[in-house]
Amino acid sequence: MTSTDEASCSDCKMEFIEKKWTQLLLNWINRCTSPKVKVRQLDMKPLVDVINKYKNDICEDELDRALLCNDDLDPFIKYKYPILRLRYLAEDKDLPKKLYIMASILLFHCCASSQTGAVDSDICCKMAKTEQEWILKYCENLSEMETTINNVECAIRGAYDFVTNSLKQNISTGNSSRTDKTLSHSESNSTVKSSTPTLKFKSSITVMPSVVTDTSSYSKSSDPSDYSVKSPNFNEELAEDVTIYSMKECPKKDEVVEKAETEDEIPSNHLRATTASLAAPAADAVHLDRAAGTQGTPWSSVKTASARRSWMRSVMRLVFRFNWKLYLALVAFIMLSLILIVITLYPLIPQKKEEKSTPVESRRAYEVSSMPALTSAAWVCEKNFCHKVYQPQASNVYFKSLSRCTLLCLGPQLWPHPIGYTHFSKKLVALATNKLEYKFQSVPSETVHQYLAEAFKLFIGDLARLERIDLRSKNETEDFAVKKMYIQIDVDTDPDPRLRLNTEESYTVKIESQTNQVMITIASASFCGVRHGLETLSQMILLDQSTGFLITLTNALVKDAPSYKYRGLMIDTARNYIPMQDLMRTIDAMATVKLNTFHWRITDVTSFPFHIPGYSQLIEYGAYDRSLIYTESDIKALVHRAGIRGIRVVMEVAAPGPVGRAWSWLPDASCPKKNDNFTCDNILCLRLTVKDAVFDILQAIYTHILELTKVDDVFHLSNGIFSLSNCYYLIEDREGFLDKALERLKLANKGFLPKLPIVWYTTHLTRDMEARTWDKLGVQLNEWVENPSEQFLSRYRVIHSSRWDLSCDVRKQRCTKYRTWQEMYGWKSWRNIEVFTIEGGEAVLWTDLVDSGNLDYHLWPRAASVAERLWSDLTANNTVNGYTYARLDAQRWRMLIRGIKVQPVWPLYCSFNPSSCMQKLKVN
Repeated sequence: MTSTDEASCSDCKMEFIEKKWTQLLLNWINRCTSPKVKVRQLDMKPLVDVINKYKNDICEDELDRALLCNDDLDPFIKYKYPILRLRYLAEDKDLPKKLYIMASILLFHCCASSQTGAVDSDICCKMAKTEQEWILKYCENLSEMETTINNVECAIRGAYDFVTNSLKQNISTGNSSRTDKTLSHSESNSTVKSSTPTLKFKSSITVMPSVVTDTSSYSKSSDPSDYSVKSPNFNEELAEDVTIYSMKECPKKDEVVEKAETEDEIPSNHLRATTASLAAPAADAVHLDRAAGTQGTPWSSVKTASARRSWMRSVMRLVFRFNWKLYLALVAFIMLSLILIVITLYPLIPQKKEEKSTPVESRRAYEVSSMPALTSAAWVCEKNFCHKVYQPQASNVYFKSLSRCTLLCLGPQLWPHPIGYTHFSKKLVALATNKLEYKFQSVPSETVHQYLAEAFKLFIGDLARLERIDLRSKNETEDFAVKKMYIQIDVDTDPDPRLRLNTEESYTVKIESQTNQVMITIASASFCGVRHGLETLSQMILLDQSTGFLITLTNALVKDAPSYKYRGLMIDTARNYIPMQDLMRTIDAMATVKLNTFHWRITDVTSFPFHIPGYSQLIEYGAYDRSLIYTESDIKALVHRAGIRGIRVVMEVAAPGPVGRAWSWLPDASCPKKNDNFTCDNILCLRLTVKDAVFDILQAIYTHILELTKVDDVFHLSNGIFSLSNCYYLIEDREGFLDKALERLKLANKGFLPKLPIVWYTTHLTRDMEARTWDKLGVQLNEWVENPSEQFLSRYRVIHSSRWDLSCDVRKQRCTKYRTWQEMYGWKSWRNIEVFTIEGGEAVLWTDLVDSGNLDYHLWPRAASVAERLWSDLTANNTVNGYTYARLDAQRWRMLIRGIKVQPVWPLYCSFNPSSCMQKLKVN
């Protein structure tokens, strides 16, 4: 035989083994989980059924339970078997192989992790003996290997070869085995060896006793003729219609006992043999020599079990000696007597009268629950707020869950508050993600379609995350019918999914309940508007804690639009490096409150962590460390994540100064004060001169930013001069900087000047030349006080930030002032400043005392209060009221569910007793 033929035969054998093993897995699923429809092929649904049956038996801790409450087994397998690497089987063609491996691993994990013996009991009772042997040997093999895809297949193949060879050996030694079985109990212990080697695990895997072959386990009183060695056909046992189960090991309770005189094996539903400890030898872990009288092993009580079996055989002999007709008559007499007793006593049992509900009560059966038991909590709507009560009175109307009370008492707790027309019904409907259909009715371009598909996937993920919070089973009743959810999305006209200055962000969300479904329509002129609509819809759908289903209002209408086009959040990542995962999480948080601009001040006087192609000196001199930089792939990933959430990324590189050590390699960088050696007295004070060599580098930086962010209508040119010790304001060094910077920005932007160039506002703009250059362009106010220079703001397009600074006022590296979210929400004087236009506003965070450890703490919920002021300013209150507290508290919990660490709005007690807290806070 050639090597090619051998390889071909090997492949055929492996294919044959995979086919048989697949059938064994199907048999295990069908027999042990008893699905409603017989499983014909491996799929994720039957594997989830296995988990649902055994999760209480195989979970070691709460983390296991949390992972197994997901319909996707990938996270659980990745956590338990990290080197299995199922991600290599990600393509569609690999799905059968992936399911084959997942089912095999699930079988191994169930056998190895069974806590109460439920898995063992089902396998012993419902699987054929040869199948049990194969499973046992497979588990033993895999327990000695690293859990990889290749080793799983090796363990299956090795177990198959072992069981096949064992069967062949039994067939060849059948006659001698019959003779050996007649030996006495003591002789068998000393002279007779089992024809099949004893199987034992090398770890704490449950051993199924019915699989273990042990000639010393038979009683002397047994008839040896009943123990002749059988030689079943291995291939037939693995057929789909196997009906020959191992009945001797696990007889069913209702099974008619036949040949009781020779029955000698005890049911093994609850017999388990495990290792005493991981350090104990394998031979001590599974010790089967009962004749030696060894104590402390699972077989130490066999003597009592043998006596019990002898007594049962005696009883059964007496029973079957009587005439079977007499036995049948006795049974019939007993059953007839029981029937007569029931008929006689039934009229004496008090009957509960059936209560008929009125049509009004039927309509409210889902909306409002009946009065709960005195020992359970309920919710009541008082003074337009929900309160928790522990001893409800029959005279009041109560709700079973906080979410029901919230929707019907306060309405949807939307943040930011809509500024357009809204209408909400006073009835609820139940929904579920597994009954969801959607349609993109109108999409103006393929790019919009791709963005929309990803945004909708995020929306579904948020709903699914809500459903997984409640781990209880969901029982659907007639009064609690979960309706089909149909979502239709319309993007009317805008073919560009990017956020631009002229992007129409208004949207409409409409919910209509029909007989058997809930119709939800989200419409907008742009992708960004639809994304805002999806965010609003996700806030209108709550988890009903009493049932585990999602609920919303039967009918609702929200027409909404922002008050200002520019709603930003600035983070400085130069003073302290902020890792990418924290910036990603910040982008997610911004989307929940409809902020639309991430202003990334990526460089500052202290560091330059931004890699610019062709100018590696900037990071060599300016980065804190080579590991603390932002690469091109990092920025592209952040820009894409932001775009899917309707957010643009505006990057700022500090120039012309101070620029610090990053530019010290450039001869054209100057220092305002030099020491006796003619070197810079303070390297942080280094600044750029207005020379062509400097602007060549700046143009390259501008070009790179435009390519990475894809934002060409808004650009931040910095231009800020911030005070540092020993640094001097040399205005003459920067005369003409803005004029040249605009020229280079135009060249970098393919000949077009962005519609809104922005610089930090300083008194430098009061000079005639700079004022003329920057006329009708954008300025950002970071520090502003009333002074005569206010008149100059009337010629600029202003972005307000001065009272929305999230960072501390730092004095001697200490935080001296911390602004509260209430202060930021209530700031209204910015609307009274005379300007050309108000483009919007921005919350800013300087990271002198901030890094990844406290980033969320500084941002949220204060940035959320700024977000509502910028979105809802036309209708929002000027001061914080009780309704604001309640809505912001609800928004905080939504953000916590999405993994954002938000500071509490008030104590947890106030979430359950809002009216009491509002009286103490003296808010309405």
